[in-house]
Formats: sequence, structure tokens, C-alpha cells
Amino acid sequence: MHNHASQYLISAWRGEFVDAATERAFRAHSEPLMARALRRAVLVWALLVVLFGALDYPALGWTAEFQVLFGWRLATGLILVFFYFQVRRKPALATAGYAVTAVEIFGSVLFFLLYFLRHDIVTWVIGVVAVSLLALFMYIPNRVYLSLLAAGFIIAGMLFCVAINGFGIETLVGLTFMLMLPTVVGFFTALRWQVAQRQHYALLMQVMTVNSDLQSEVRRREALEVELKRQATTDPLTGLFNRRQYEMLFQRERERCNRLHQQMSLCIMDLDHFKRINDEHGHDVGDAVLRHVAQQLSCSLRHSDVVGRFGGEEFVLVLPDTGLEQAVAVLNRLREDLAATPVPVNGQLLRVSATFGVTEVQEGDAELEDILKRADRALYEGKGAGRNRVMTA
Repeated sequence: MHNHASQYLISAWRGEFVDAATERAFRAHSEPLMARALRRAVLVWALLVVLFGALDYPALGWTAEFQVLFGWRLATGLILVFFYFQVRRKPALATAGYAVTAVEIFGSVLFFLLYFLRHDIVTWVIGVVAVSLLALFMYIPNRVYLSLLAAGFIIAGMLFCVAINGFGIETLVGLTFMLMLPTVVGFFTALRWQVAQRQHYALLMQVMTVNSDLQSEVRRREALEVELKRQATTDPLTGLFNRRQYEMLFQRERERCNRLHQQMSLCIMDLDHFKRINDEHGHDVGDAVLRHVAQQLSCSLRHSDVVGRFGGEEFVLVLPDTGLEQAVAVLNRLREDLAATPVPVNGQLLRVSATFGVTEVQEGDAELEDILKRADRALYEGKGAGRNRVMTA
């Protein structure tokens, strides 16, 4: 909480975040809106500068003064149009503020020329400057202290123009007060607006952070739920279904096959001489063999087939929509693939074989246990007959 408070601390006189990284993030966030507002303000400014030039000709005629003044108006308008396209190309100029301030200072020189070249409207010029100072803060998007810098330049320039024309201290003091009033009002209005913008941004970021944390927590809980479900339904070593799960899936598939009048087979598979593998190579190798066999079974059988670990080196295979003859063909192919795919262990290949006992599920079978016993009898017959074969019951 303390870190959040310091991260979103706002300077009382600059109206900006004290933390530089947070301020950069805010500018990047508000950049499109500020750039759009700045382009609009610059176009209006350029239009007014040129249009007001129409008032100069009736008063000055085609004189050198008019040509200088109109030339400066035209140059100011072109600079503003050029700046418009620069902001359009580089929106970051709007939030950085320095280019905006430079344009404001350049544009303010026009007021100084008006003071000297249009003596007939000096009072009007000073009034326009006062309004422009207010607009500088409230209409042209810029950083508050940079707007204050531009306003200071305009005020100093106007006071200099008045002073060199011989006006007394009383006039300078009055003019200073007159120009400072819109500057102070504009500064504190803009400062309040800048602070409010950043307060809203800070609130938005905090809400987004909370939402992100909540979403992360939801995803974490969902992942935990999936993991718990996986642990509850699968064998931890092989990743195959455990007894509780394959029994549930067997019942579901049996009901479906009965409803559709489809055949169904069940097989118990036992790895040959697995105890010897553990004794000669260690239980780590035995575990690797079990994982290898589980992978083979999962890859070789259909998605609709159910493969589970029965216990030890024994596996249960449930084959829906499969009659006994078809099941024997499938299991023989599986047996051959398993024998042809040795397990790499400590730089050598360990060959593995398995014996299969398979039976077809009958309508009269009451319990899964009865079917398993029938398949188990076939399995032991296969072991007695020499292993590595498929036997039916």
C-alpha cells in the first residue's frame, strides 16, 4: 500500500507524478488524446493568425509595415501548420511539451510586432494578449510549468515593449497586474485539471491492477482445480487413468454401447518379466519402462478408448464399439509395436513385451469385477502359454 501511495504521489506545483516512470506511463496513456487536442488547437491558432491579418490592410495599406506584419503572420501560420503535421507524425511531441512551448514563444512575437506596427490598436493588443495568456493554459495542451514559462516570456516581452516606449512605472505596474491576473487564473485552473487527470489515471491503474490480480487468482484457482482433478483421476507415475476414473468411464461407455447396441471389449495387459527388470536394473528403470509403455498405449489407441493403470505392471484397456475379434487384432498390433520399440536405459536398449487377456463385455455381466476376473483368467492362460501373446476369454 505504501509503494502504491508513493508511486502515484503528485507534485503540488507541477501537477505531475513525482515518480518518473509513472509520469512516463501517464503520458503514454494520454498521448493520443493530447495529440488530437493539440492538433485541433494549433489549426485554430493558425487560422486566427491569418484571418486577423485582414484587419491590418485597411489600416496600413500596402506599406512596409503591412508587409513585415503580414510576412510574420504568414510565417507563424506556416510554422503552426508544419507543427500540426509533426504532431500527427510524432504524437509524443504533445506530451513532452518542449516543442509546444517553443511554438508558443515563437507565436507570441507577433504580439510584440503588433504593439510597434499597429499603434492604433495598442489597447486591443494588450487585451488580446491577456485572453491569449488564459488560452495558453486552458486551450493548448501542455505541461503546466512549461505553459507558465511561455506566459512569463509573453509578459516580459510586453512589459519590455511598453518600457522602451517611455511609459512610466505606474503603467508598467498596472500592465503587470493586468497580465498576471489571467496567468494566475489559467495556471491554477490548468494545474487543477492536470492533477485531476492524474488522479483519475492513478485510480484507473489501481483498478486495473486489482482486476489483473483477481484474474490471475482466478486463473491460478482454475489451474489448481484442473491439477487437483488430474491428480484425483490419474496415476501419478504414468499419467493414465486411475482405478476410480477408468471404472467410471467404463460404466459410461457401457451404457452408451448398450443403448446403441454396440459391442465392447475389455483387456488386462501385464508386462512380461517386469520383476526381473526391477531386480536387474533398479526401480528407476522400472518406472521409466512403465512411463514408456503408458506413452505407447496412449499414442496407439483411439481417443475414445480408455487406458488405466490396474496396479503394478498391469494395465486395463477398455475398447468401446469393438468386438472380440477386432479387439484381438488391435491388441496384437499393439503387442508387436511394443516389442519393436525398446526403452533406452543407461545407453542401452531394453526390450519389453506384454501379455494380453481380453474378453467381450456381455449384457449379462453384472459387475465390472466379474469382467475383470474373466480377462484376468485369459491373461494368466497367456502367461502359462509362454507370454507375449493375446488370449481371449
